[in-house]
Amino acid sequence: MKTIVKLAGAALLALAALVAPAGAQDYPNKPIRLIVPYPPGGGVDICARILAELLGAKLGQPMIVENKPGATSTIGVEFVAKSAPDGYTLLATNSDGMTIVPNVKRTVPYSVPKDFTFISRLLLVPLTVSVYSGVPAKNMTEFIAYAKANPGKLRYGTSGVGSGPHFAALLLEKAAGLKMVHVPYKGSGPNIQDLLGGHIDLSLNAVQAIVPVVSSGKVRMLALTSPTRDPFAPDVPTMAEIGLPDATLAIMYGLVGPAGMPAAVTEWRNASDARDLVALDHTLRPAYAPAERCTDFVVVNDSSNHHGIREYLRAAPIQEPIRELFQQ
Repeated sequence: MKTIVKLAGAALLALAALVAPAGAQDYPNKPIRLIVPYPPGGGVDICARILAELLGAKLGQPMIVENKPGATSTIGVEFVAKSAPDGYTLLATNSDGMTIVPNVKRTVPYSVPKDFTFISRLLLVPLTVSVYSGVPAKNMTEFIAYAKANPGKLRYGTSGVGSGPHFAALLLEKAAGLKMVHVPYKGSGPNIQDLLGGHIDLSLNAVQAIVPVVSSGKVRMLALTSPTRDPFAPDVPTMAEIGLPDATLAIMYGLVGPAGMPAAVTEWRNASDARDLVALDHTLRPAYAPAERCTDFVVVNDSSNHHGIREYLRAAPIQEPIRELFQQ
């Protein structure tokens, strides 16, 4: 865990240098709330707490993390969308409530991108496919064979219906010809706890959330959904390496505020600062993008090209299973 905090701090340190709000001399003059739309312990929560410490020190005011989980992150996202656009309520988020859910659910209580100020896309985050130690599979090939021999019996956990991990699991099921039972949680924290307890067989989580528990011996990482291997887990193969390129998916983390925030509060100082962020230690895969390029928080792979999640969902054959779940 200390290694993760250190590396995450290195990747996010440049962000603290980027947000000095030139032109807003009185900002901030009180603590800033950083909303995390998940329970403690997940990938977004881990990075948000590092970010809050760094930015709080830079801005001279505390940045206080508040967890508002539920409804595949849309509760926390809605809270920020309806907050005052004064720069004192921000959102640390990923794909779930910003891109996937609005594209597959009939209605959500906010409009993307209209109800938000996109400040920056920060990190590219691979997901891990991990199993409980009691599952008789030491690699992905063995797991696929075991799952095929037990259709509909294995339970997999994600951070919610329509979340990035759920989307990744559906890609895996389709690519490998599997049938498993989905167990949705409010976030990665409780999902991982149930995996450790053997209450679920498989879990998909951000790599920085699962790596700390691997040493317990109760969890095995079998594969990564990212296009390339990850420095956190260099011995873990990608889906493409094991012959499932259509199950490739990477999630973006970003910083967002309510619509109408003044530019002086959100603007990056200059392009060189952005380059510095991207050039940092790539263990956390810095993926800076300015505000105008932040509305897609997910990248998926169709074996030949990467696409934004919006375009992919319009054509993806797996969108119907997601829609059906929301309509139940």
